Amino acid sequence: MDALLKDRKFQTMRTKHCQEILDYLMRKKINFSILCNLKCVKFDPLLPESISNSFSDLTVFILAGYTFESLELSMGNLYFEAGFGEDNTGSFVTVPLECIVQILLPNTDHLVEKLSSDFVLYVNLLAMFAHNQEILPKATKKEKDGINNSLRALLSNPKNKRFKK
Repeated sequence: MDALLKDRKFQTMRTKHCQEILDYLMRKKINFSILCNLKCVKFDPLLPESISNSFSDLTVFILAGYTFESLELSMGNLYFEAGFGEDNTGSFVTVPLECIVQILLPNTDHLVEKLSSDFVLYVNLLAMFAHNQEILPKATKKEKDGINNSLRALLSNPKNKRFKK
């Protein structure tokens, strides 16, 4: 398993697969949920401790309604705005794709009547280890230059400035 965790090509393949599924669901306007390794997720602004302490290490985000409409997929991250807690405290959320453990579809149509749980479209059990930066492979200079160029292009759109601090 250690070899797969350090294999940049394998990580790229997993991330691309996740991105393709997310992109498809977003284009088709299909609501979904993601189960994430919370150690990788960023909130801006930070959530109050009363809210953040209620999250477990693996947390589900339901992406529907306004949160779904705010979704953006770019630079190996999924971005969205969501409200948390009783007061619906707003925060911009950044989820690195390699930290998504599952992508789930709600069983709202009751296609399987005896099944009350969501349908799992994507599974990445290695995401549970993504918080350990020593495990993740380092990007090469060429890859970093490409990322920086992409970031500049992303931030050149005024609508996207809210995602970078």
